[in-house]
Amino acid sequence: MYQKLRAWAKRRHPRKSGYWITNKYWQTIGGENWVFATKAEGKDSMRLLKHSETSITRHVKVKGESSPHDGNLIYWSIRMGKHLEISTREAILLKGQKGKCLHCRLFFRDGDSWEIDHKIPRSKGGKDEYKNLQLLHKHCHDMKTAEDGSVGSSNVNYPNY
Repeated sequence: MYQKLRAWAKRRHPRKSGYWITNKYWQTIGGENWVFATKAEGKDSMRLLKHSETSITRHVKVKGESSPHDGNLIYWSIRMGKHLEISTREAILLKGQKGKCLHCRLFFRDGDSWEIDHKIPRSKGGKDEYKNLQLLHKHCHDMKTAEDGSVGSSNVNYPNY
């Protein structure tokens, strides 16, 4: 990497000496010599990270012969957090919940119908934010709403006809 950076610096400043280039781009930071960094006045230097400072990201293999176009909506929504056939909001919630309904704790399956629910109902001061949303089976949503008492005519005044 050093050779590539050195070649870049020489190409960028063809009329400057190697000593000048070294002083401009390489510094000693925190006891480490030969750190490729900027010299920002009044600010902390920005430096190039070492390869060893890059975290390793493990990836989960795709199951068998799966494809995003095979119609397995649940699998791909959980895996990627997005899918062409459902809204981004639903896909993000599905991924965050690891494919489970938070009311009955069962996995969503192909063909299940679901609804987005507010954990704290909006009628009781809940906000329309991801941390207040959950994806529930349609029947679980009906049960949860009945338990909440957020829907009903108890607090609504209808005119008498």
